[in-house]
Amino acid sequence: MKVLYIVPGAMSKSGEGLLELERRQRILQENAGENVVVHIRDNKEGPDSIESAYEEYLSIPGTVKQVVQAEKEGYLGVIIGCFGDPGLDAARELVNIPVVGPGETSMLVASMLGHRFSIVTVLESVVPSLERLAKTTGIDSKLTSVRSADIPVLELRKDPDTAKKRMLAEAEKARDQDRADVIVLGCMSMAFLGVSDEMQDRLGIPVVNPALVTLKVLESLISAHLTHSKKAYPYPPKSIKQ
Repeated sequence: MKVLYIVPGAMSKSGEGLLELERRQRILQENAGENVVVHIRDNKEGPDSIESAYEEYLSIPGTVKQVVQAEKEGYLGVIIGCFGDPGLDAARELVNIPVVGPGETSMLVASMLGHRFSIVTVLESVVPSLERLAKTTGIDSKLTSVRSADIPVLELRKDPDTAKKRMLAEAEKARDQDRADVIVLGCMSMAFLGVSDEMQDRLGIPVVNPALVTLKVLESLISAHLTHSKKAYPYPPKSIKQ
């Protein structure tokens, strides 16, 4: 089973970014099921990071192109590796293989694990987008809060200890003040910090890691011979593939 993880941003612009792509691929592969091969690519047409709706929209054309190419290359499923799920609906319209987004997937899983979940994300600028995503997903009634750790995406890897402390502090507030019984990490760079298990132990409630959960959901869909409905996501009328 060969699957592709697409980073919607242009991570490979620098040597450091290339190393980070390789690190993320190793983490995904280590957590993949037996006979699952995970490849990773970035979107060279995208922004350096995604911290607003504007940057999210900039990332969509290149990301969707990558999804279409992945199907042609024989991949059995694709993960759009940004918590905002940029281009998810458009990608599903253009291919038959399952395409999953970490935001939608993690929220749905969180809604199964408790009554109220909270998202801990990077900056206040992404909070409205995540609230809209919860509403679009149909589970906004279970979203009790979206809290910001006030750390830009590109700063997370530079000072992981500070990032972890701020993430934990906001998660504790979500648990104690907002009555959240599940926490979701609302950024893929947060997901790859390797702190979700420690946070879960400290908090005493589930902490959903979007990278790992989304990989496992995609594996399950493929194994169960399931993909998105073409009644829900029909090919665009002007598309040559009908």
